[in-house]
Amino acid sequence: MKAIITFFLLAIGLYGYAQQNFINVPSAEVTTKKKLFFQQQVNINEIIQTNSTLAYGLGKGFEIGVNVLGLNFKTNQQFFIENDSFDKDPYNPLILLNGLKSFKINNQQSIALGTQVGFNYTERNSNKPASLTYLNYRITDLFLKHSVFVLGSYYNTLHYGGEGDRIGFWLASEIVLTEKFHVMAESVMGKNALAYTSLGVIYYPLKYMPLTFGIQIPNTENNAYSFVFELTLLPLNSEK
Repeated sequence: MKAIITFFLLAIGLYGYAQQNFINVPSAEVTTKKKLFFQQQVNINEIIQTNSTLAYGLGKGFEIGVNVLGLNFKTNQQFFIENDSFDKDPYNPLILLNGLKSFKINNQQSIALGTQVGFNYTERNSNKPASLTYLNYRITDLFLKHSVFVLGSYYNTLHYGGEGDRIGFWLASEIVLTEKFHVMAESVMGKNALAYTSLGVIYYPLKYMPLTFGIQIPNTENNAYSFVFELTLLPLNSEK
Protein backbone atom coordinates (compact mmCIF):
# COMPACT_ATOMS: atom_id res chain seq x y z
CA MET A 1 0.00 0.00 0.00
CA LYS A 2 2.79 2.45 0.88
CA ALA A 3 4.47 1.76 -2.46
CA ILE A 4 1.18 2.54 -4.24
CA ILE A 5 0.79 5.79 -2.28
CA THR A 6 4.38 6.77 -3.10
CA PHE A 7 3.82 6.11 -6.81
CA PHE A 8 0.63 8.20 -6.73
CA LEU A 9 2.43 11.14 -5.10
CA LEU A 10 5.17 10.90 -7.68
CA ALA A 11 2.73 10.72 -10.56
CA ILE A 12 0.96 13.94 -9.49
CA GLY A 13 3.89 16.03 -10.71
CA LEU A 14 6.03 13.34 -12.36
CA TYR A 15 9.06 15.48 -11.69
CA GLY A 16 11.75 13.11 -10.53
CA TYR A 17 15.28 12.53 -9.57
CA ALA A 18 17.66 12.20 -12.50
CA GLN A 19 18.75 8.60 -12.62
CA GLN A 20 22.12 9.32 -14.15
CA ASN A 21 24.64 10.67 -11.64
CA PHE A 22 28.21 11.89 -11.93
CA ILE A 23 28.73 10.29 -8.52
CA ASN A 24 26.32 12.11 -6.20
CA VAL A 25 25.10 14.97 -8.41
CA PRO A 26 22.35 14.15 -10.95
CA SER A 27 23.54 14.74 -14.51
CA ALA A 28 20.04 15.77 -15.68
CA GLU A 29 20.36 13.54 -18.75
CA VAL A 30 17.23 11.65 -19.76
CA THR A 31 16.97 7.94 -20.53
CA THR A 32 15.92 7.14 -24.11
CA LYS A 33 12.23 6.37 -24.64
CA LYS A 34 11.36 2.70 -24.03
CA LYS A 35 14.91 1.90 -22.91
CA LEU A 36 16.46 1.05 -19.56
CA PHE A 37 19.28 2.65 -17.63
CA PHE A 38 21.10 0.94 -14.74
CA GLN A 39 23.69 2.24 -12.32
CA GLN A 40 25.40 0.48 -9.41
CA GLN A 41 27.55 2.52 -7.04
CA VAL A 42 29.78 1.14 -4.28
CA ASN A 43 31.36 3.41 -1.65
CA ILE A 44 34.16 1.85 0.40
CA ASN A 45 35.70 2.79 3.75
CA GLU A 46 35.05 1.02 7.06
CA ILE A 47 31.55 0.59 5.67
CA ILE A 48 30.74 -0.79 2.23
CA GLN A 49 27.70 1.08 0.91
CA THR A 50 25.82 0.15 -2.26
CA ASN A 51 23.36 2.41 -4.12
CA SER A 52 21.37 0.97 -7.04
CA THR A 53 19.29 2.72 -9.70
CA LEU A 54 17.07 1.43 -12.50
CA ALA A 55 15.31 3.88 -14.84
CA TYR A 56 12.94 3.63 -17.80
CA GLY A 57 12.55 6.32 -20.47
CA LEU A 58 9.02 7.55 -21.17
CA GLY A 59 9.91 10.07 -23.89
CA LYS A 60 9.34 13.83 -24.10
CA GLY A 61 11.90 14.49 -21.38
CA PHE A 62 10.41 12.06 -18.83
CA GLU A 63 11.80 9.01 -17.09
CA ILE A 64 10.77 7.03 -14.02
CA GLY A 65 12.58 4.46 -11.95
CA VAL A 66 13.37 2.86 -8.64
CA ASN A 67 16.33 3.18 -6.24
CA VAL A 68 17.70 1.12 -3.38
CA LEU A 69 20.02 3.44 -1.44
CA GLY A 70 22.15 3.03 1.63
CA LEU A 71 22.56 -0.73 1.80
CA ASN A 72 25.42 -0.54 4.30
CA PHE A 73 27.67 -3.39 5.40
CA LYS A 74 29.92 -2.96 8.45
CA THR A 75 33.12 -4.74 7.43
CA ASN A 76 34.82 -5.12 10.83
CA GLN A 77 31.70 -6.57 12.49
CA GLN A 78 30.29 -8.40 9.45
CA PHE A 79 26.67 -7.22 9.51
CA PHE A 80 24.28 -4.96 7.59
CA ILE A 81 23.45 -1.63 9.25
CA GLU A 82 19.78 -0.65 9.49
CA ASN A 83 18.66 2.74 10.74
CA ASP A 84 15.04 3.73 11.28
CA SER A 85 15.32 5.73 14.52
CA PHE A 86 18.65 7.60 14.77
CA ASP A 87 17.90 10.96 13.13
CA LYS A 88 21.48 12.21 13.06
CA ASP A 89 22.17 9.86 10.13
CA PRO A 90 20.06 9.17 7.04
CA TYR A 91 17.60 6.31 7.42
CA ASN A 92 18.63 3.18 5.56
CA PRO A 93 18.18 1.22 3.50
CA LEU A 94 15.88 3.45 1.44
CA ILE A 95 13.57 2.15 -1.27
CA LEU A 96 12.41 4.99 -3.52
CA LEU A 97 10.45 5.62 -6.68
CA ASN A 98 11.70 8.41 -8.88
CA GLY A 99 11.36 10.08 -12.24
CA LEU A 100 12.84 12.97 -14.20
CA LYS A 101 11.47 15.82 -16.26
CA SER A 102 13.93 17.74 -18.42
CA PHE A 103 13.08 20.97 -20.27
CA LYS A 104 15.24 21.60 -23.33
CA ILE A 105 16.29 25.22 -23.85
CA ASN A 106 18.43 24.62 -26.95
CA ASN A 107 20.87 22.01 -28.25
CA GLN A 108 23.35 22.82 -25.47
CA GLN A 109 21.21 23.81 -22.49
CA SER A 110 18.43 22.26 -20.42
CA ILE A 111 16.76 22.50 -17.01
CA ALA A 112 15.68 19.47 -14.97
CA LEU A 113 13.25 19.23 -12.06
CA GLY A 114 13.49 16.31 -9.71
CA THR A 115 12.09 14.50 -6.73
CA GLN A 116 12.89 11.12 -5.21
CA VAL A 117 10.31 9.75 -2.79
CA GLY A 118 10.18 6.57 -0.72
CA PHE A 119 10.61 4.86 2.61
CA ASN A 120 13.26 3.11 4.65
CA TYR A 121 12.94 -0.61 5.11
CA THR A 122 14.03 -2.66 8.12
CA GLU A 123 12.99 -5.96 9.63
CA ARG A 124 11.08 -3.97 12.22
CA ASN A 125 8.96 -2.49 9.41
CA SER A 126 9.28 0.96 10.94
CA ASN A 127 8.97 2.73 7.59
CA LYS A 128 9.51 6.50 7.51
CA PRO A 129 9.18 8.73 4.40
CA ALA A 130 12.31 10.23 2.83
CA SER A 131 12.75 12.47 -0.19
CA LEU A 132 15.10 14.63 -2.23
CA THR A 133 13.99 17.45 -4.56
CA TYR A 134 16.22 19.47 -6.88
CA LEU A 135 16.47 21.90 -9.79
CA ASN A 136 19.43 21.55 -12.20
CA TYR A 137 20.80 23.64 -15.05
CA ARG A 138 22.87 21.66 -17.59
CA ILE A 139 25.08 22.94 -20.38
CA THR A 140 27.22 20.93 -22.83
CA ASP A 141 30.10 21.82 -25.20
CA LEU A 142 31.11 24.85 -23.11
CA PHE A 143 34.75 25.71 -23.98
CA LEU A 144 35.48 22.04 -24.78
CA LYS A 145 33.61 19.69 -27.12
CA HIS A 146 31.47 17.07 -25.33
CA SER A 147 32.07 18.71 -21.95
CA VAL A 148 29.19 18.75 -19.44
CA PHE A 149 28.58 21.26 -16.65
CA VAL A 150 25.73 21.12 -14.13
CA LEU A 151 24.71 23.62 -11.47
CA GLY A 152 21.72 23.11 -9.18
CA SER A 153 20.06 23.44 -5.81
CA TYR A 154 18.41 20.73 -3.71
CA TYR A 155 16.11 20.13 -0.75
CA ASN A 156 16.38 16.96 1.34
CA THR A 157 14.30 15.66 4.23
CA LEU A 158 15.74 14.59 7.59
CA HIS A 159 15.41 10.88 6.84
CA TYR A 160 17.15 11.28 3.46
CA GLY A 161 20.08 13.53 4.34
CA GLY A 162 20.30 13.15 8.10
CA GLU A 163 20.89 15.95 10.58
CA GLY A 164 21.92 19.34 9.18
CA ASP A 165 20.98 21.60 6.29
CA ARG A 166 17.80 20.85 4.42
CA ILE A 167 18.69 23.18 1.52
CA GLY A 168 21.98 23.26 -0.38
CA PHE A 169 23.47 23.49 -3.85
CA TRP A 170 25.78 21.42 -6.03
CA LEU A 171 27.88 21.66 -9.16
CA ALA A 172 29.54 19.07 -11.37
CA SER A 173 31.51 18.73 -14.58
CA GLU A 174 32.75 16.01 -16.94
CA ILE A 175 35.55 16.54 -19.44
CA VAL A 176 36.36 14.18 -22.31
CA LEU A 177 40.07 13.38 -22.61
CA THR A 178 39.74 10.60 -25.17
CA GLU A 179 36.89 8.43 -26.41
CA LYS A 180 37.54 5.94 -23.60
CA PHE A 181 38.73 8.22 -20.78
CA HIS A 182 36.85 11.10 -19.15
CA VAL A 183 37.49 12.98 -15.91
CA MET A 184 34.83 14.32 -13.58
CA ALA A 185 34.54 16.54 -10.52
CA GLU A 186 31.58 17.53 -8.38
CA SER A 187 30.75 19.11 -5.05
CA VAL A 188 27.62 18.96 -2.90
CA MET A 189 27.47 21.96 -0.56
CA GLY A 190 25.74 21.94 2.81
CA LYS A 191 26.12 20.44 6.27
CA ASN A 192 24.47 17.03 5.94
CA ALA A 193 25.26 13.46 4.88
CA LEU A 194 25.14 14.46 1.18
CA ALA A 195 27.97 17.00 1.45
CA TYR A 196 31.00 15.65 -0.44
CA THR A 197 33.45 16.76 -3.08
CA SER A 198 34.18 13.89 -5.49
CA LEU A 199 36.91 13.45 -8.08
CA GLY A 200 36.99 10.59 -10.54
CA VAL A 201 38.12 9.00 -13.78
CA ILE A 202 35.58 7.40 -16.14
CA TYR A 203 36.72 4.54 -18.36
CA TYR A 204 34.64 3.14 -21.23
CA PRO A 205 35.61 -0.51 -21.90
CA LEU A 206 32.40 -0.57 -23.96
CA LYS A 207 30.45 2.35 -25.41
CA TYR A 208 27.42 1.60 -23.24
CA MET A 209 29.30 0.64 -20.04
CA PRO A 210 31.28 3.43 -18.35
CA LEU A 211 33.18 2.53 -15.19
CA THR A 212 33.88 5.31 -12.68
CA PHE A 213 36.73 5.21 -10.16
CA GLY A 214 36.88 8.04 -7.66
CA ILE A 215 37.29 9.40 -4.17
CA GLN A 216 34.79 11.21 -1.97
CA ILE A 217 36.17 14.03 0.18
CA PRO A 218 33.86 15.19 3.00
CA ASN A 219 32.64 18.78 2.96
CA THR A 220 31.58 18.52 6.61
CA GLU A 221 33.34 16.95 9.60
CA ASN A 222 30.59 14.37 10.19
CA ASN A 223 31.23 12.66 6.84
CA ALA A 224 34.10 10.28 6.03
CA TYR A 225 36.50 9.80 3.13
CA SER A 226 35.68 6.91 0.82
CA PHE A 227 36.67 5.29 -2.45
CA VAL A 228 33.95 5.02 -5.10
CA PHE A 229 33.34 2.52 -7.87
CA GLU A 230 30.40 2.95 -10.25
CA LEU A 231 29.17 0.61 -12.98
CA THR A 232 26.70 2.13 -15.46
CA LEU A 233 24.78 0.51 -18.31
CA LEU A 234 23.63 3.18 -20.74
CA PRO A 235 21.09 3.23 -23.54
CA LEU A 236 23.14 3.97 -26.65
CA ASN A 237 21.07 7.03 -27.56
CA SER A 238 19.98 9.38 -24.76
CA GLU A 239 17.71 12.38 -25.13
CA LYS A 240 19.63 15.61 -24.64
